[in-house]
Amino acid sequence: MAINILLIEDNQDYVFFTKRILEKKEGEYQLDFATDPKDGLKKLIDKNYDVVLCDYRMPGFTAFDILKEIRKTNKELPFIVVTASGSEKVAVGLMKEGAYDYIVKDESYEDTLPVVIKRSLEIFNAKKEKERLKRDIERAAQEWEATFNSITDLVSIHDRDCRILRANRAFMEMFKMEPEEVTGRMCYEILHGATSPYPNCPHKLVLETKKPQQLEFFEPRLKIYLEASVSPIFNKEGEIVATVHIVKDITKRKKAEQQLADAYQELRDTQEQLIQSSKMAAMGQLAAGISHEINQPLTGIKGFAQAALMELEDGNPIRKDLQRIVEQSDRIDKIIQNVRLFARKSDFKLEELDVNKPIEDSLMLLGEQLRVHNIRLNKSLATDLPKIKGDTNQLQQVFLNIITNARDAIDCLKRPEGGDITVESSLNRDRTAIEITFKDNGCGIPSEDLENIFNPFFTTKSTEGGIGLGLSIAYRIIENHRGRIDVESKVGEGTTFKIYLPLA
Repeated sequence: MAINILLIEDNQDYVFFTKRILEKKEGEYQLDFATDPKDGLKKLIDKNYDVVLCDYRMPGFTAFDILKEIRKTNKELPFIVVTASGSEKVAVGLMKEGAYDYIVKDESYEDTLPVVIKRSLEIFNAKKEKERLKRDIERAAQEWEATFNSITDLVSIHDRDCRILRANRAFMEMFKMEPEEVTGRMCYEILHGATSPYPNCPHKLVLETKKPQQLEFFEPRLKIYLEASVSPIFNKEGEIVATVHIVKDITKRKKAEQQLADAYQELRDTQEQLIQSSKMAAMGQLAAGISHEINQPLTGIKGFAQAALMELEDGNPIRKDLQRIVEQSDRIDKIIQNVRLFARKSDFKLEELDVNKPIEDSLMLLGEQLRVHNIRLNKSLATDLPKIKGDTNQLQQVFLNIITNARDAIDCLKRPEGGDITVESSLNRDRTAIEITFKDNGCGIPSEDLENIFNPFFTTKSTEGGIGLGLSIAYRIIENHRGRIDVESKVGEGTTFKIYLPLA
């Protein structure tokens, strides 16, 4: 495509001469001209040209004036000045105003003109390309900046010495800092509030391995879980010059994982509970059968001992031994009756009863255990207490559980002298309920665990010690009796349970 040129020249001879020079190039140039500067300016506004050739001095105008007028139109194109004298001062002034080049009207004009036109076009095109590249770079930088700041994760670029070179908006907002406060600071100083990098710092691992690294950790200062992904930035020589850090808040994910783990553990505990319930049901049937089998020979032992007593005289020393056999047989018989009663499946049924009865039965069942564990029983049960409405079997289950827990609490201290359990029953102050107290001097319950002891599956014992259902069942039973359970405990001193059951 021909180069479209506008020549502003008041000398017709030079117009003709210039046209003849450009026509020699066989279609490379298309020349338009104006002998009046005002006409030339009008043509510049109305048409599009690739190059302007302008005489330096014309009637009422100079090239400076034309340049200023062109600048007002916001049109950009190579402006070449044609002058009769090659004044260096004039040339410098024209260049400052925006001219690309100048040509002297001398004997070299014919040879110089095409060269200057092409050179000016090359300079102009190079300038335009540079401006385009600059705009593209600026636009890309703006887009990158917008993308960088739109990322909700914490993104930052660090030099080899852990110094932050740049950080995105999310980073600033997390630490409530301005860019100038972050740039140049050590990353461990801002993130961890530390004076040196962590031993397992992923930035250092990247420098050592030249491979991306990832680390999950809990940040105590922020009270959140974070995941840090660090990648290297290489120069042309393959050396690491910086690293990119992307830090995500994974607290929600960690909580979800923990909830899933807790749910799985609860499922395992429930399965264990079902297995344990099956065992207890089998034990109940077994206890009923064994008690029946024991009862027959026991009746014989007791009968023969009583018959022998009837045949012996009062002063015979063997009578004491036989009486002891009869007493112990009665005791065994009572224990068997309690075991059969406790193991028997029964519907919840409230009836008037003396609360001391299930207490005594529970103590009888556990009496030998307490003795073996070197635990002293201090019993103070008030007589002639008003009756309550309750289920003997279920209340006995509550009392057995609490006494067993007291025994275990004393055992955990491993004291040679053992310990003490105090069991009391009395009428409460306002005479509306029976107050039953179980007190031990065992290891006690930590304050942070105290509010959870009635929750299902909560236990402070080892896995062999229980699955954490005893007290939750006891709590539900007392609730069904319209009563309540209070507990006080101090670590190392012991625990006191108080049960209140309303009067019938």
